Amino acid sequence: MLINIKKIFGGLIKTIFPRKCIGCGVPDFWICEKCITKIPKSNNNPFDWSVSVFTYQNRVVRKAVWLLKFNRKHSVLQDLSAPINKSFENFIHKKKISDKNGEKIFLIPIPITKRSQEKRGYNQSELLAKCISKNRAEVRIENGVLFKSKNHISQNKIKNRKERWENVKNSFSVKNIEKLRGQTVILVDDVVTTGATIQEAKKVLNKNGVKKVFAFSVGH
Repeated sequence: MLINIKKIFGGLIKTIFPRKCIGCGVPDFWICEKCITKIPKSNNNPFDWSVSVFTYQNRVVRKAVWLLKFNRKHSVLQDLSAPINKSFENFIHKKKISDKNGEKIFLIPIPITKRSQEKRGYNQSELLAKCISKNRAEVRIENGVLFKSKNHISQNKIKNRKERWENVKNSFSVKNIEKLRGQTVILVDDVVTTGATIQEAKKVLNKNGVKKVFAFSVGH
């Protein structure tokens, strides 16, 4: 009975708020398979230890991130799951990040400020991490390690590169770090622009004993 109610409710939501591809307008998708193949892949990153799936300059990618980040459209990740997971798989092989000797691959979603968490109700980077870790027994999400230690201005509101770096300076702290000392972790974020956020997070984790830090994002 519960399953039927979920199906009925899900169908009602789709009828009232139908999904349409933000690239071409076809129904039942936020981004259809045809439009996904047209999105340019990201081929440059601010650091050699980070990788992104798509170029954020693309209109469809920017709109997709906006829907996910600010409009609660979590199903955007369902449409993008194939290229995201393929890119992640290529990344961990290229960087030789594996579960040798039974070791886990630890994902740390970039935390958002308490203000953003309360307003939004979720962390889009955590949703991305869940998309990546699904059906991967060797991948584990660690949410209780990295925290925002101050409510700074949102990075997307700052255009100046230098100001972005200053804005996130000393903005992270760690707890329960013992479990990750000597380990390799992958930071997960929706978008990397200047790289200020992931660099600051990496600095704090390395300082507290994490052996190696990489980063993975949807756009750059």
